[in-house]
Amino acid sequence: MLRFTVLCVLICVSGMAQTPPPVTVPDSVALEANIAYDKFPDTRLDVLYPKAEAAGLRPGVIMFHGGGWIRSTKETMMTAFCLPFLEQGFVVANVEYRVATAAVAPAAVDDALTAAKWFYDHAAQYHVDTRRIVVTGASAGGHLALMVGMTSPVPIAAIVNGYGVTDVADLLDGPHRQGFAVQWLPEQAGRLELATRLSPLTHVRKGLPPTLTVQGENDHTVPHEQGVRLTAALKAAGDDAEMMTVPNAGHGFSREQWPAVHARIFDFLRAHEVLAQAAVTADEAAIRAIVARYVDARDQKDPKATEALFTADADQLVSSGEWRKGREALVKGAMASSEASGGKRTITVETVRFLSPDVAIADGRYEIAGATPRRMWAALIMKRTADGWRIAGIRNMLPAAPAAPAK
Repeated sequence: MLRFTVLCVLICVSGMAQTPPPVTVPDSVALEANIAYDKFPDTRLDVLYPKAEAAGLRPGVIMFHGGGWIRSTKETMMTAFCLPFLEQGFVVANVEYRVATAAVAPAAVDDALTAAKWFYDHAAQYHVDTRRIVVTGASAGGHLALMVGMTSPVPIAAIVNGYGVTDVADLLDGPHRQGFAVQWLPEQAGRLELATRLSPLTHVRKGLPPTLTVQGENDHTVPHEQGVRLTAALKAAGDDAEMMTVPNAGHGFSREQWPAVHARIFDFLRAHEVLAQAAVTADEAAIRAIVARYVDARDQKDPKATEALFTADADQLVSSGEWRKGREALVKGAMASSEASGGKRTITVETVRFLSPDVAIADGRYEIAGATPRRMWAALIMKRTADGWRIAGIRNMLPAAPAAPAK
């Protein structure tokens, strides 16, 4: 069984940096850890890639961690960033850079640009298609991804900005002042000019890579309006730019919010030919059909049709906390719920992920219509049986934010 352990190490720098131990990755992933891409102790990166043979060159992604340019490490990027990109077949360059305790601005930007060039120069070694290199990051890392995508001579296919700073000066003074920004760019001669030069908004022009910004609507660490301003400026310049605002999210996303964010990111990259358009397999189509039949059976309040869709040992953990164990208890509870909440049900399947050839998870948005619609996430555990795909378990989780409107 694959084991995955994320090791988040905060490095205390006092003149010299410590090299963090390598993270533990799934057996399907190869890791080359702590490769020096420049002369400074902190200028190291990890290269990760799937061990499975690829039909051709792989897409690449360069990613930068957050921490306000003053703390944190590349190891914190594993769960939400590295692994989802690896699952999509990317070669990942997970970059460490100098934070403020080692060197103040513009060191982090200089390091990001150097790391991007290193990855581009070593693309052939890792079988990376240089026409399909993406940059991404979270928070301060989103800022660095934008700076690389907008100012590096290395060709970048797309930018995925995870709630990154787009206007550095905005965080140095006034109502949006942040201590981490002041620590990274302290008082000095020419400070405002440097802040402007380090702001992605300064570098907006026609001809930039397609850019997707994802940000929480309640983000006050990096004001949500910074992402709005950047997207509007890029569009006005004639660039391809999109923004996904995540309802009820702050600076970063919860475990329940990440699946929709990942789906939007990879849809965006498919639309711009970084990834191939995903073909719906026969198994995925069958699983989606079973989910549709389940919804219909619930709306029809038909216990026999509902029972036929489940394995004998199926169970359900509902959002109220009730755990219905066994098919009989599950169907009985489902019918009672249908009587109590008679509104039309909809499950919009967003992803189908295969854990093995015979087991999959279908994640979807579950809505029960009514005067006050109920929205939740539904994760359906699917199992292949002699009678075809059947539901082996359901996990309902509250709340699920409304889907972002299509662009």
